[in-house]
This record gives sequence, C-alpha cells and structure tokens, in this order.
Amino acid sequence: MTIPNLVSKYQKHSYVTGLKKAYSTLSNAMALAMHDDEVWVTYPWGYIDPISTSESIIKKYMKVVKTCDSSSQGDCVEVDATGNPIQGYGARDSYIGDMKFFVTADGMTWGSYFSVDVNGKKGPNKWGRDIFSFEVAYTDTYTLAQGAVVPYGSRQCPFGNFCYGYWNNNPSSPLCTTEIVNRDGRSGGYAQYCTGRVLEEGAMNY
Repeated sequence: MTIPNLVSKYQKHSYVTGLKKAYSTLSNAMALAMHDDEVWVTYPWGYIDPISTSESIIKKYMKVVKTCDSSSQGDCVEVDATGNPIQGYGARDSYIGDMKFFVTADGMTWGSYFSVDVNGKKGPNKWGRDIFSFEVAYTDTYTLAQGAVVPYGSRQCPFGNFCYGYWNNNPSSPLCTTEIVNRDGRSGGYAQYCTGRVLEEGAMNY
C-alpha cells in the first residue's frame, strides 16, 4: 500500500475506534441517569429534548474538562466565518448559535443533540468521518427500552422528527457513501446516517 493509503486507513480506524468508545460512554451515562431516575424534558413523540437533557446528562455523567457556551464556542469546536459552529456538529439551523459544547477528558467534544466529535477540534470535522450523532429513547417502544441510545441511521432508528430511519433501507442507494460524505462535507445531510453504518459494519467502508 502507498503511504497516503496507509494514512487514510489508520485515520479511518481511529474514527471507528472513537465512535465505538463514544457509543459506550453515552450508553453508560444514560444507564446511570436512568438508575438515578433523572427528570426528563421530552418532546411529545417520545424522544429526549436534545438541548436541555443532553447538556445535563453530559455535564453530570461524563468527565467534562471544558465547557463552551454561545460566547466561546470557538474554544471547543471549529467555527465558520460568522463565528458559528460548522453545521457538522449536529445543530439544527435555528439552534446552532445557542449550542453548548463539552470537551471530555478523553479529548472528545460533545454537543447538544448528543452529537460527538471523536477527536475534538482536530480536523476533518466532517459528519461521517469524525462527527457522529445519537438519539435517546424516552419511552419504551416495541423495540427500544426507555433510555436506550440509538445511533443515527441504525436499524433501530425509527422514522421521526430527528431520526429518519435506516441507512441501508434502499441498498441500491444507501444513505452513507464516500460520495455522500464528501458532497455533504461539514453540513451533515445524509452523512449523519453513517453513525449507524459504521457501528453495524465495525469499519468505515466508504
């Protein structure tokens, strides 16, 4: 293999390892929160309010070493020319300027909506490469227990306002490919479905 190919392979492996660790970290945090009978702030369709609850869970159950609010976001994440976090960090357009970010002791950066940048502020800061997203079930469902962490784009991800289904519902046109990740760049788009693909396949096969 050429040097560039080796470097790319190593980088992908590090992103996959980071995502697996982030998934475990968030799952453990949610298990502790459920054990402590935390008070949830929810939306009517059964998913945890992504801003209020994600911030409280991260602060209480993860080893946070730095917190950045709307006036200091650039200390935790990459910002654009307007001073707002790049869209890859998981915020909906109307909330991106109000997001808080939390850097944990392992160097990861967590944001509202349970988004995570597995190598912190270091690049490429792209959804589907080093940035990933999760949902958390508030109520019991036919397939999910209360407090279950659901990787965005996984088979468990039901259709809803923030979790639009499985990345490979249509195998002839999957929602996580090299083309999609490169095309969507830092803005996310379909590249956010890559969380489910990477954890399902145990590798970054795109």
